[in-house]
Amino acid sequence: MKKYLPLLLLFTTIITSAQDFSGKWEGILTQPGKTDTFLYEINITQKNQSISGTSFSRSLDGKSAARFVITGVWDGMQLVLQEIEQTEPKQPRWCLKYALLKYTKKATTEEISGDWKANGCTPGKLFLQRQRIVKEGVTNKPEPFTWTGRWTGQLSQSDRDYGFYYDFNLNNGGVGQSYIVSEDNGGSANHNLQWTFNKKDSTLIIKELEVVNKTDSNWKWCIKSAALRLRHNANVYTLEGDWQGYLEGHTEQTGKCASGKLYIEKPITTQQTQQLEQQQTQVYQAETQREVRVSRVIEVQKPNIRLNVWDSGTVDGDVVTIFLNGRQILDKYRVSKSKTSILVTLNEDNNYIILHAEDLGSIPPNTIAVSVDDGVKEQMLVLSSDLKVSGAVLVKQFSVKDNRR
Repeated sequence: MKKYLPLLLLFTTIITSAQDFSGKWEGILTQPGKTDTFLYEINITQKNQSISGTSFSRSLDGKSAARFVITGVWDGMQLVLQEIEQTEPKQPRWCLKYALLKYTKKATTEEISGDWKANGCTPGKLFLQRQRIVKEGVTNKPEPFTWTGRWTGQLSQSDRDYGFYYDFNLNNGGVGQSYIVSEDNGGSANHNLQWTFNKKDSTLIIKELEVVNKTDSNWKWCIKSAALRLRHNANVYTLEGDWQGYLEGHTEQTGKCASGKLYIEKPITTQQTQQLEQQQTQVYQAETQREVRVSRVIEVQKPNIRLNVWDSGTVDGDVVTIFLNGRQILDKYRVSKSKTSILVTLNEDNNYIILHAEDLGSIPPNTIAVSVDDGVKEQMLVLSSDLKVSGAVLVKQFSVKDNRR
């Protein structure tokens, strides 16, 4: 980054606020149009509305870094920060940045983000985050079960040798919408649906009503219904069962579809896993401006795993990049029928694999098969990503807790 002369910070009328920003905040700093992204953190102390402390900026490759003295003010509406002196290194000189940041409080995190500028430098964006303090004894408690929300999985059909990515989002009032992606021709489609829970035999009944949009106007989708049984373990709720259906534009009598099986799951979340997810994905989301959707959870027995990636359907030119815990492990790979294997070591108890779509190919979105092999068993799933939402999987290392004192 280019150097510049220090910019004087003029403080305006201070509005009283009880918000305390003291402590450590971490995130990223970007410059639109430039490839450089910097990890950025501040350690600050707040007295009334005045801010003082230090900041640290480091390139992603770790080859360059600098420390600064910072000052600032919270005016009740935004946080104003100014780097006033570079303390390390002596040379080269970096930008002394001035930032106007908005504060956002979420369930488990606090965020400050906004624009920064500096004389002689390309302006950019700054995103910082810290974890909110959660009461002890609550962080590992699973969130209450609810049918509503997104369930994600796979669908098979008896007359086809390929499968379908499938998810549905259930809303209150017994309504929702399903989303299906063909691993062969057909593209993708959304259906409106109705759902009910049958207490008599403990099954979730879903019934698609109509196709509301699809990427291939000539493709006829099945209007599906299914009775799904609920199971769960420590990590996920699963729904599994048979489905039946008929082609859109027909009835069950005039256009019956070949039936199949449906497997779909929903992660069991706690405040702790939500915090970990935000920690592992915040840099990616801030840099790419894409949502991360962790929809699948698998458990492995060993830390050294083999990750296999391939196209189990029609090869249509999908290009993907894959991240593991924020580290790029596969760069702009054009997916083919042949499996590409990546050997990785899991350094965390909870590890996040993100599928980043680079090119959607001729049949959007990107849908690829991924398997995780820990030497004990190989677990296969399908991930789907587009240019707005990146699919992800949580890989948990199995461990036996010793509760003896």
